[in-house]
Amino acid sequence: MKTLVFIMVVLFSMEMTFAQKETNYIFDSDKIEYDFFMGPELKVSHLIEGYQLYSGIKAAMLLDNKFAFGISAGGFVTETKFEGLNDIGEWGLLNTVVAYGGFYFDYIIPGNLPVQISFPNLVGVAGVTLFSSVYNTPGRTDEEMVEGGVFFIYEPAVNLEFNITSYLRIGFGGGYRLAIKGDMDRLSAKDMSDPTFNFSIKIGSF
Repeated sequence: MKTLVFIMVVLFSMEMTFAQKETNYIFDSDKIEYDFFMGPELKVSHLIEGYQLYSGIKAAMLLDNKFAFGISAGGFVTETKFEGLNDIGEWGLLNTVVAYGGFYFDYIIPGNLPVQISFPNLVGVAGVTLFSSVYNTPGRTDEEMVEGGVFFIYEPAVNLEFNITSYLRIGFGGGYRLAIKGDMDRLSAKDMSDPTFNFSIKIGSF
């Protein structure tokens, strides 16, 4: 009986002690500042046999003006052609259509000046489709699909951003598009991996 009373007294004391203290959290949601931004993005990148223009858009939630989490997607808007085998085994020009996107996250280092450094990263997939002129027949402009596939993409970068207004930022930078584990016969992950140079606009609340 004395043991039971002792245990009850200890439990009651612990309950009173914790009840008088404020609960602590690893992340205090009441003190985190939430913002949102989105905007277009342009990239110039070497793809297979030439430099091409990528156009895309990204949207993200901004936490404490330092961490951004969102999505990014786009594709190459210029044609990429290279010599390859068509679907009947003949050599000819293959036209490449590439789009990629995925999860976007960013770490931002604010500065005292209206300039800051950001480290955007993209983790996602690229969809690639190859087309060739129908049997390379002169005078034929229509195309047929030769091959399609996907690559896993990781694209880290470093940007210099300028705070134009409280709702507008522009950034310039460079990075590297690393393609991993493709499933195509005519293109390898190395063909899809190259440096990138980008220009971005962020429109939102900062």
